[in-house]
Amino acid sequence: MRISLTLHKLAKPLFGCLLATILMSTLINTAIAQPAATGATQEPPLMVKAVEGKVELYSTIKVQVEGLAKWVDQPGHDATKFILHIDGNPFADLTPEITDNDTMLQFDLERTAENKHAWNDILGRYKRFTRQVPVTVRQEGVNVDGEARTTLIVIKRMELWIFVIVSLASLILFWMLARRSDMIREPGPQPQGRDKKGKPVRKPYSLGRTQMALWFFAIIISYVFIWLVTGDLASLTTSVLALMGISAGTGLGSAAIDSSKVSEQQNQIDTLEEKKKNDEIEVEKLKTEISALGDALKATPPPENSDEQRATLTAKQSELAAMQKEIEQTDQKIMQLKDAMKPEVSENFLLDILSDANGVSFHRFQIFAWTIALICIFIAEVSDVLTMPEFDTTLLGLMGISSGTYIGFKIPNQQG
Repeated sequence: MRISLTLHKLAKPLFGCLLATILMSTLINTAIAQPAATGATQEPPLMVKAVEGKVELYSTIKVQVEGLAKWVDQPGHDATKFILHIDGNPFADLTPEITDNDTMLQFDLERTAENKHAWNDILGRYKRFTRQVPVTVRQEGVNVDGEARTTLIVIKRMELWIFVIVSLASLILFWMLARRSDMIREPGPQPQGRDKKGKPVRKPYSLGRTQMALWFFAIIISYVFIWLVTGDLASLTTSVLALMGISAGTGLGSAAIDSSKVSEQQNQIDTLEEKKKNDEIEVEKLKTEISALGDALKATPPPENSDEQRATLTAKQSELAAMQKEIEQTDQKIMQLKDAMKPEVSENFLLDILSDANGVSFHRFQIFAWTIALICIFIAEVSDVLTMPEFDTTLLGLMGISSGTYIGFKIPNQQG
């Protein structure tokens, strides 16, 4: 009896332990079996295996994705939501098309307002015609592994060489025309004479017109280069228009002041010549009166008022001498003005654009230095990011101040 009770007391904890063990084993088996069951319904893995075609603007590439056919057969899967990534840059607005028995995603590589910065990044990153870039696809919530490399064509060699040759030929042709014509020289007539080599001398080069020419070529060459690489026809910015406006204003202001100077000098010459003409008429009149008085004093017998006539003769002779001296002074002034109006002779390009009537001047050097500095920055920015740079208002204001200083210093020269 005592043994039976003892067994009964021992059976209850043993039964509880056995029940707990069975329950725990069931939970563990369920937990182990659950991933297997889940795995049976998991999406098939996707892997980017290859890329057909080259990455080039307005071309087509195909991205081979392993497991894509099974993936698209499952409900709720939309292959058009895959986003193309080239060299780490997403192109979210390029919608793919499934091709080749649902094994490839085809993308039309267009340049849009949304992806132009991505294109500028991959095209302007390296200064080479072509390079290898990684390509893959991504979609939120979808596990895609791997990437494939293909060739990125930044610019075709033939197009680039044509661009370089045409640009250099245009610059050389322009410089030849500039040397043989008045395209970027000071306005006015040509100087007379010949240089040491026996060639006809020419007018000096104009700083204002040279600045206009430099900005014109920098902008038009950059514009064509951006179009060749990106196909963008709307690359001009407000800064570009401001720079063109400043350079055009400098050239126009310089030409207006020079024209006003010539006009004022010519008016002074006309006034002095008119005065000289009137003085010469008065001289002839005085000479006639002096001759008549001299004849009267030589008469026999002499006139009764001979003393008065002699005094009049002396006064007339003094007046004649003063008038003749004044005519000489007028002649000198006319000659000085005509000498000032004579066109200057060109020495060389740099001295011409950096010099005024007083020699090499700092205000001319300042505007020339800022023009060269901004053009270098402009070209470097276009080469790096394939867009026209946006200069801030402070820098544009500095350029405007330099141009205004140059125009302002021409006014005292005009008055002098």
